[in-house]
Amino acid sequence: MTVYVDLVFLSNLTIDASILMTTAKVRHLRPRRRRLALSASVGAAYAAAMFVTSVPYLYSFGVKLMISALMVFLAFGYGGPLKFVRTIGSFYLVNFATLGAVIGISSLAKWSGSPWRGIAFTAEGGGMVLSFDVQAILLAATLAMAIWLYRSEAESRESRKRLETLVVDVSIRIGDREWTCRGLVDTGNRLYDPLTRIPVMILEASLWRDELPKGWADRLKSESADRLIGELEETEGGLPSFRDRYRLVPYRAAGGNAKLMLAIKPDSVTIADPAGNEEPCVQRRVLVGLDGGALSAEGAYRAIVHADLTLASVEVPASSTQTA
Repeated sequence: MTVYVDLVFLSNLTIDASILMTTAKVRHLRPRRRRLALSASVGAAYAAAMFVTSVPYLYSFGVKLMISALMVFLAFGYGGPLKFVRTIGSFYLVNFATLGAVIGISSLAKWSGSPWRGIAFTAEGGGMVLSFDVQAILLAATLAMAIWLYRSEAESRESRKRLETLVVDVSIRIGDREWTCRGLVDTGNRLYDPLTRIPVMILEASLWRDELPKGWADRLKSESADRLIGELEETEGGLPSFRDRYRLVPYRAAGGNAKLMLAIKPDSVTIADPAGNEEPCVQRRVLVGLDGGALSAEGAYRAIVHADLTLASVEVPASSTQTA
């Protein structure tokens, strides 16, 4: 059998890069391309080394594990022992799945005979060698996978960048205390208090779990805000400075049902410019509505910022649709 080391290196480079990108997808990691390229090159060089050198124990279990750990480290970094072990585990799971795909492709590529035809092992048992036609098919498949993973990652990165331009730092001040979180500027949020025409931003109630009366942060998920206000005198806990700041804001949910939202009147809300090019915008005519759930499944933000609050001066329209 004639073995072309350059083809072995190229095919393993492409396969290793695809495996590393798949591992990154599984672990929700975003490694740099040059780190992926370096890690894949180490794996490809290790696979090709069996044909150009003969070193005892080079392909033992311990050395293979060390090479795998080195590849994972070069691609994704360390990040702590638990994270590193989990990343190595994901890397091996993707490897096993890829090996099954290799055998399946080689079997489909043959019209007849054993599925192991076209697959051979080195004399020392150090690695697997594929015939040229199977290598070509595998190389084309892994190239297609690599392109697809790269494009999907690029699109995901662009989506994250667009989202980051809408996520701002929000500081809420009540008395001498201040709370800071990340907020998403929502141009579709047109919620105002119907009496004062003050814009209403939305905040996760869990952020004020210790400041609200006992159990309110959890009860807001399933109970109406007016019922909580009705029990205010009998409820223990919560900051005394919040007692005179509670409001009930009517709004219309997506299903068309009219509901009441528990809101708090802060002293001020400061919204930072995400680009850092302008001074933070300070608003005092604002209400903070409380939501009992999580506004972002990934935890990227904990508030929904009214679009008017990002302006230097809030101009409230004469009539607006109140939605949340």
